Amino acid sequence: MEFVHPDSVPVVVDRIRQLMKTGDAGPPLEVRFVSRTGQVMPAEIVSVPIVWDGRNALLGLIRDISKRVAVEAALRESDEKFANAFRQSPNGMAFVDTAGRFIKVNRALCEMLGYSEEELLAFRFADITHAEDVTTDLEQLERLIRHDIDSYHRIKRYIRKNGDVIWVSLAVSAVHDAEGNPIYFIGQMQDITSQRVREEARANAQRRAAITETTIAVAHEMNNVLTVLMMNAELLGHDATPQEIPEIAAEILSAANRISATVQRLRRVGDPRSIEYLGKEKMLDLSPRPVKTRKKRAK
Repeated sequence: MEFVHPDSVPVVVDRIRQLMKTGDAGPPLEVRFVSRTGQVMPAEIVSVPIVWDGRNALLGLIRDISKRVAVEAALRESDEKFANAFRQSPNGMAFVDTAGRFIKVNRALCEMLGYSEEELLAFRFADITHAEDVTTDLEQLERLIRHDIDSYHRIKRYIRKNGDVIWVSLAVSAVHDAEGNPIYFIGQMQDITSQRVREEARANAQRRAAITETTIAVAHEMNNVLTVLMMNAELLGHDATPQEIPEIAAEILSAANRISATVQRLRRVGDPRSIEYLGKEKMLDLSPRPVKTRKKRAK
């Protein structure tokens, strides 16, 4: 007993008494010993009764479990840190099994979706996913199960308990067993609905600004062309000679073609994708072109 740690002495004495009384070795007992250098060593001991040199004795099998204890302590610390991060994360987090059912959810996800923890644990992720996003999610889940990928990230939509649709940034990774098979998935969700609303508002503002600019450009272009048409029409009606008529007609036709081209470009305004900027150039180029004008003859 001299090298048994004082904290373990009562446990060891009790085990010896039970062993001498019943003869049953019992399960392995974790105790602490003190080495010659004073270092405390966690150990696992098994004692069995024997007869030695004609007398009753005990055979003790002692194993140093320092490494195992250190690993277990590190694992407990890691688990505790992850559990705290899971509970206190400002973003939604969930464990999902290979069938897509929630098996663990944190408080942030419950608040994000408006459900209680018990309600969410009765759902699959597809039950709260926007119908247009379910197929992609299921495809990604199958890829995770087949080992095609270990994780993925995407933007998707959830449906809250009150029916509101929210946008989330979703990151999913797989947790595998010893054989490398996925046993469940960890999902992290960040609500980006406000960000999407701001981006959409900014895009709408840019489209409106582009439409306004395009309208001004169209008005300027049309005014230039109409001036050419009116001047040449006046010449045809009053002062044009037979020799000048072909040239005037050509100018009128050119102006008409310019109006047609402008109308074709203007139709693109109805498609928001066409109202965008490419550096300093506009998708709809309505810059005025040089036009030929003919001075009215003095009568």
